[in-house]
Amino acid sequence: MTNEQVDARNCNIFIIGPQNLQNEFFTYVIQKELSFPCYLYDKELNPLRSGTAAKAEEAVGKTLLLIDVEFHCFEEIIEAASAKPLFTDSYVALINLKENTGIEKKALSKNVRGFFYKDDHFELFLKGVRNILNGEVWISRSVLLQCVYDGLRDKQGEPEARSCLTTREVEILSLVSQGASNDEIARKMFISTNTVKTHLYNIFKKINVTNRLQASQWATLNILA
Repeated sequence: MTNEQVDARNCNIFIIGPQNLQNEFFTYVIQKELSFPCYLYDKELNPLRSGTAAKAEEAVGKTLLLIDVEFHCFEEIIEAASAKPLFTDSYVALINLKENTGIEKKALSKNVRGFFYKDDHFELFLKGVRNILNGEVWISRSVLLQCVYDGLRDKQGEPEARSCLTTREVEILSLVSQGASNDEIARKMFISTNTVKTHLYNIFKKINVTNRLQASQWATLNILA
């Protein structure tokens, strides 16, 4: 799915964090560069700008919550958001992450779809926001693979939860979870597209799913959890 497929008229972004200079800047640039309505909310999911609540409540279409993990517990905010109709079906991503904290594995089990780090370039941030609103995930291959392998090691003593996938199939599943196409997987793994299709057929059969989205969700629940 390409970035151009995002319809700004049907996308809304909520930054969950303090009203500081950085988050005010994020709000401004998202609105300017992406033309998405962007609102700044506190950890209780209340607007931090007067006069924006009514407008936000009228938001329709896709919703993305960008949770500032430097100040807030993302798990508490996700739980609170699930109880509010405005945020019920929202995509969730985390911002202001530090490298090598291990937060990604826990976040993926909560259906978080993207991670943005303190040292990320802002153009990369904007690209990631677009991709998430297109229904993709935004996570580096290395981080996702580490989460998958850690999850497999954690479950070695649990036969009922142990994956029946081979190492190659785990890697292909991780690329599928990143939104990679068959051609992209083939190029990255130096195999043919037909070989990718064969692997996907075997993966889907083993884990009893019928499409790529279900396969990604299965990985989150059974490997990354």
